Amino acid sequence: MYHPPVLILLLGFVLVSGCSSADVLDLVSRDPGQDHGAIASYYTREAALSRQQAEELTDRAVLYEGLFGQQSDWVTGTKLLVKFYQEMALEQDRLAELHLKLSRKK
Repeated sequence: MYHPPVLILLLGFVLVSGCSSADVLDLVSRDPGQDHGAIASYYTREAALSRQQAEELTDRAVLYEGLFGQQSDWVTGTKLLVKFYQEMALEQDRLAELHLKLSRKK
C-alpha cells in the first residue's frame, strides 16, 4: 500500500543526511583556520564554469542573430548574459588569487 507520510519522512531524512558536512568552507572568510587552498580551487572551478557558460551563450547569440535579427531582444539579452558571465569569471579569478595568497601565508 502507498504511504505518502512515510515517503515524505524518507525524503526529509535523505535531504538532511546529504546536506550535513563537517568540513564547511566559509567562502568569504579570511580566517587563517580556513582551508584557503580549497576555497581557491572552488573559485577557480567556478570561473571555468562561468567562462564555459559565456562561450555557450556567445554561440547562442550568433544563432539568435540569424533567426531573429541583430537588434532582437533575444540577441540583446543573450549578449548581456555573456557580459555577466565574463565579469563573474573575472571576479571569481580575483577571489581565487586572494585565497591562494592567504593559503601561502600559513
